[in-house]
Amino acid sequence: MKIKDLPENTNLGGVKFKVPQNHPECPLKEAYWVSQWGYPDGKAGVWCKKSIGDKRVHPIFLDKLEEALEFDVAK
Repeated sequence: MKIKDLPENTNLGGVKFKVPQNHPECPLKEAYWVSQWGYPDGKAGVWCKKSIGDKRVHPIFLDKLEEALEFDVAK
């Protein structure tokens, strides 16, 4: 299942997903979604954590936030 397959209006905060391998800025294989950002020029990203209680957050840089809809949801 992909992020886009989750029910409409799902709050992504806390959703566990697989970090795509083409994002070396994030050293995690699986992560929890914390928040996201996007700018008018199209640059965007997702902040994620290794575990819900972890204080350290990692960025995943994207050209468009819609790319995150293709992330696989982890079990």
